[in-house]
Amino acid sequence: MKRRYYFMDVLNIIATMAVIFLHTSEFAFNYEPTLRWGVAVVIQIAFIWAVPIFFMISGANLLNYRERYDTKTFFKKRLGKVLVPFLAWSLIWYIFNHFYFLNHDWGIRNFFDLLMHGQIQAVFWFFYFIIPFYFAVPFLSLITTRENKKTVLYVIAWFVLGVGIVGYTHSLRATPLDSFFSNMPLIMSTGIGFFFAGWYLQQFPPAKSQKKWYALGSVLAFLFMLGLTVYMSHQAGKTINAVYSIFSIGGFFLPLGIWVYVRDALEDWEPSPKMATWLKRLSGASLGVYVIHEFIIYIAENTYHLQAGSWWHMIVFPWFVWVLSIVITLALQKIPVINRLMP
Repeated sequence: MKRRYYFMDVLNIIATMAVIFLHTSEFAFNYEPTLRWGVAVVIQIAFIWAVPIFFMISGANLLNYRERYDTKTFFKKRLGKVLVPFLAWSLIWYIFNHFYFLNHDWGIRNFFDLLMHGQIQAVFWFFYFIIPFYFAVPFLSLITTRENKKTVLYVIAWFVLGVGIVGYTHSLRATPLDSFFSNMPLIMSTGIGFFFAGWYLQQFPPAKSQKKWYALGSVLAFLFMLGLTVYMSHQAGKTINAVYSIFSIGGFFLPLGIWVYVRDALEDWEPSPKMATWLKRLSGASLGVYVIHEFIIYIAENTYHLQAGSWWHMIVFPWFVWVLSIVITLALQKIPVINRLMP
């Protein structure tokens, strides 16, 4: 039986919470030189590691799938758990947008056009990275073997250089990526570095003497992104949120330290049977929380006229959204047929 790594459950749970904090602190996008804006930016940067952690967990769990089952079984497991919910919830969100936001231009052709361009629900951008990754796993898994350790590091290093530094610099300057890097196969596939990093850190945990460098890297990444965001936003008179993109040098190193810290603290932890059950349930609710939490945010904001810049909205409200999302997800998981949309 495959060993269950409870630190990954914990990472999954806190990353899900972090996503909600990101989506309830979007006041950061409205620049103003005030304390509230500053706090919103701090929250944004402090939790920007959420989706990279999801990518790293996927890489750690899936890039060695050949050790457990064949490729056909892999696709059956993965696509059933993600592709079906993605399509179903895209349709649900499409209908919701029509009736709730009165989007009158709708129909089958319009639905598929928006679906293929990722324009039905903004937070679903995650699916447009994870699903293509699943299709690539059968050949990526041929690279990610312990014997190919140096090759994996090579890919990660080029990802950091190409995406995290060169691509990031072009993004901040609002200039097109140069032809050399844009035409580099595999390396410039946005997100590949996170998937490989998750696999690598799981297979080759850093030595005790190295862990402090991961922690330092995360702290410096946070301070770098915070300082540059405040400076560039002040200069431009608008929030330059591209500074703290996950596809930046800081966005890459920040989640690494969090992964290493949580793993180091919980790797040998054996929770009680009751605690283990709850960790599994809460971790298993992450996808459900991801697809429904924006319903709660939209409805609550419009019903109770919540101010995006209020302290309550940025600090208290996300806990309410997370708890309610968990309750709804766990309830839906008990209903036949519907539970296929909440795997």
